[in-house]
Amino acid sequence: MDKFGSFVKSLIKRFMTDFPKNYCLNYKKLDKEIKTDNNTTDYKKQKERKMKEKVKVGLLLLLVLCAVLVIDYFSSYAFDLIALAFALIASTEYARLQLKSGMPCFKWTPQIATAMIFISAIIGYLCSASAIVILLIEIIVVGLVYLAIFVGSAFILKEDTSKDEFRQAVGMSNTRFAFFKSNNTLLAILYPGVMLLFITMLNHCQDLGFGAFSANTEGANMGLLGIILVFAICCMSDTFAMLFGTLIRGKKLCPKISPNKTISGAIFGLIGGMLGAMLVYFVGGAIYKTIFANVAWWEFIIVGFMGSVVAQLGDIFESAVKRKAGEKDSGDLFRSHGGVLDRLDSVIFAVPYIFICLLFIFG
Repeated sequence: MDKFGSFVKSLIKRFMTDFPKNYCLNYKKLDKEIKTDNNTTDYKKQKERKMKEKVKVGLLLLLVLCAVLVIDYFSSYAFDLIALAFALIASTEYARLQLKSGMPCFKWTPQIATAMIFISAIIGYLCSASAIVILLIEIIVVGLVYLAIFVGSAFILKEDTSKDEFRQAVGMSNTRFAFFKSNNTLLAILYPGVMLLFITMLNHCQDLGFGAFSANTEGANMGLLGIILVFAICCMSDTFAMLFGTLIRGKKLCPKISPNKTISGAIFGLIGGMLGAMLVYFVGGAIYKTIFANVAWWEFIIVGFMGSVVAQLGDIFESAVKRKAGEKDSGDLFRSHGGVLDRLDSVIFAVPYIFICLLFIFG
């Protein structure tokens, strides 16, 4: 018991002293960003200002998330349009990171393709199309876009392709370079565009032709519940990983990709994901008692655990993209919190997984 008490005291001490130093103030990064002439007072003021800004922006983002969920409660199609707006910004950020990392893609094509994918899906929802039909339409849209940019760059705009500085620098043939550039553009369409599309499919999950699922969840807003589940798992996982990773520290998880991530943070991130899922389970069970009557609590534990794994993989993937591009953040839309990709990296990976899980649990 004495050892356990000492351990708890050391954790509390670290929380009170090391946590603000290692995360909120982020001394090492601020040393690079803030140039002072060894003026300690100015240095501290700027660090405090930086910390206050992060807190303010974080609270604002939380309010925005709550507002979006309220909008979804009243109009699922308004939520779809908001998701489209974020997907377009995320596609722009990812395409920029690709270009900076030496992976050229066609300018504006990812954004145009993302808009086409979302709009065609929304039309499908309005027409009560099944999930299979909507997915087939998206495959056709992506396939046609890919074919158009490849044929256009390899044959129709052959002269422009031959003058490309990157192609000349690496010595690729026109056809091979067109194939390379088209593949990079396709990746910018799939991530984040197509993966974020699943949040709209989750939003309309009861209208996508899954008979057993729709029958078992009749009377419940499963689209909104699913979206809350996604953000509960991702937010709790990120928060626990950041908090306890900063307190406990220890061995790095992937130092070459993201030096700040630790194994202890990843483990507590899994615990946070499970707690987030259980919170939704108990709240959902209290509201929809009949629907949750045949759902075991351990099923949501598994969903939370694996959801956290997938969310952390999404975070690591985006960190790898930024590392390759030599960038700290994907953008500056949210100021000290980075860009849209920085805030939705875990959500992008988790949404398809949660969508499938809900179909199996309630189907």
